[in-house]
Amino acid sequence: MIRDYRKSDIDEIIRIYTLEYKAMPEEIETLKAASKILVYDDNGIQGFIRLAMSDGYCYVEMGAATNELIKPVGLKLWEEAKKLLIENSINLVEIFHVKDNLNWQQLFDEIGFEYWYSVYRLSYEGDKFEEPNILAVKYEDKYYEDRIRFEIEAFSVLRKENDIKPYNWFLSASKEQLENNRKAIFEEKEYIYLFFENNEMVGASMIKNAEIDLLFVNVKYQGKGYGKKILKFIINRGLEQGSTGVNLNALASNEKALKLYKNIGFKVIQAQDARRLIIE
Repeated sequence: MIRDYRKSDIDEIIRIYTLEYKAMPEEIETLKAASKILVYDDNGIQGFIRLAMSDGYCYVEMGAATNELIKPVGLKLWEEAKKLLIENSINLVEIFHVKDNLNWQQLFDEIGFEYWYSVYRLSYEGDKFEEPNILAVKYEDKYYEDRIRFEIEAFSVLRKENDIKPYNWFLSASKEQLENNRKAIFEEKEYIYLFFENNEMVGASMIKNAEIDLLFVNVKYQGKGYGKKILKFIINRGLEQGSTGVNLNALASNEKALKLYKNIGFKVIQAQDARRLIIE
């Protein structure tokens, strides 16, 4: 039987979600707060699908109690979820799965998802570094426009190479989108650090629950060692958040960043594939 989840289901959903998926703390909190999760219940939850829908786009997460159930339960959940996607005029669906799990690959191949790009999850479990010689300040709203502009410039080429649209969100965003983004960033201000040289922003990073959610270097200052300084600084802050390690995600095609992370001491703990489905 497929039904909407109940609050009493959430612990079992999280258990299934983390059986093989190296979930970050923020992702687990997001799952707990989800508004739409369908579960396949057959003398207990055998699988689930979470739908996060907005403006024609839907981010999907799925889990199954065993590998053998991924395909049969996944197909049943998908058929029910597809009705909601059509009702909400969704035209683009994105999903991630563990790269080397053939059962997920077969499921999404059968549904019609195409491969999009790959992501590595990395973890650092070493000691704190000597504090790097770099000026760091906590985020303030007055820095918003510079911070978001430099961030998008830093990532626009990588986004284009991986066909992640829009390539430069800042240029195409409406006033309402910019204002909503501004508010969202301000709400996380305690976790965001900005870095300066000669009164100019050279980069920024965010660390929450010992997870690096953002790290970029201003294009003008790339290749000058600032990335390493920022990374060491933010790892130290992450280790101060009561954790024995620091985690982050990186695009598998971002070879420069991966080389930096690995040289610092990060290790790849999981590879994941992003897939997408365009609904006509």
